[in-house]
Amino acid sequence: MIKKRGKIVVLLTVFCLLSTSLARGDWKTDINQCLKEKKFQEAGIILESSLPSLPEPDRQEALGLLPYIYHQGGQIEKEKQALIDYFEEYNHAQPVFEFLDFSLFNPVLEFWSKWQGEYPLISNFNFLVPVSVETHTIPEMLRLSFELSAGAYYKVLLEGQPLFGGWWSKGSHLIELPLPFSYEEPFSLKLDIFLKTSSMTIKKRVLLNFSVRHKNLGHPDLAVQRQNTPLAKDIEGEVALYIGNTLIYKASKYLQKKIPIKITIPPPNPPGTKPYLIPQKDQYQMQGIPVIEAASAIIKTIKDWRKKPPQTAPASYNRQTELSFNFINPEQQEVRTEVAIQLKTEKPVILSY
Repeated sequence: MIKKRGKIVVLLTVFCLLSTSLARGDWKTDINQCLKEKKFQEAGIILESSLPSLPEPDRQEALGLLPYIYHQGGQIEKEKQALIDYFEEYNHAQPVFEFLDFSLFNPVLEFWSKWQGEYPLISNFNFLVPVSVETHTIPEMLRLSFELSAGAYYKVLLEGQPLFGGWWSKGSHLIELPLPFSYEEPFSLKLDIFLKTSSMTIKKRVLLNFSVRHKNLGHPDLAVQRQNTPLAKDIEGEVALYIGNTLIYKASKYLQKKIPIKITIPPPNPPGTKPYLIPQKDQYQMQGIPVIEAASAIIKTIKDWRKKPPQTAPASYNRQTELSFNFINPEQQEVRTEVAIQLKTEKPVILSY
């Protein structure tokens, strides 16, 4: 009976605190008081109940404080889930916690600094597409690029089949996947990425949704002609004059294919030299410019070189959130298949190992 009465008293106290907090909207004062008195269970109940109605940036601070409260209360699984909820919504933006008392601020900040360096957040998923790729052909493979916020051991599965694994360091990474050969109807593929650090193990699922549409081009012969018939002439411009259906005059201008030959005529030989012979170096006419002028020219060249912006190499890949291509099956040349692939990521799941 004594234990039951104790639980009832705690619940009534929490209910009174929560009702008062919601009534005057001053949940921050109650949280400070609960944390000072180490009443972590009551603080968690207040935050969980207040979160649905909190505006920004209060919601971010409350959601960022929940993992710390669960950690102090020994609720490790709830702590990790709260961390996932925060990082998936706010990425690596750190909450300010300006409402916390000075005695509470430093421990919370140390807790967050630890997890910002250890939580393996996967973000910025994109397709990596070569610049020179042709949209009317099936890509050789799918290239998925992403950012990883912390080093972790990894394992990648496609539709439950292991592909590869190892260690990923913090930074940019690339996953290359084989493409299916059949595109009869829409389908999806499940890509599972397992990440393990010293603090937690999570599974991140990526859905690849294939949208497939078949378009009838008409007569098969026409489809072949559209594919294989080359341009007859390289015409830059063409003018034709008709009277009725009778062609009266036609003039065409073709692109120039041959580069005109440019012959450079050398200057006359200096006096005192024989034709077609290399002049002697010790002749006055063939001596260099004065040293002062040469030094000035070199200095000017260096200054001009410094002013020029560094040349950047052109990008060989583009990042795209959606990948599309089309092709014509040789066995059904009257049908063109158009495929679009969309990326969709799910919230990570905590694993027990």
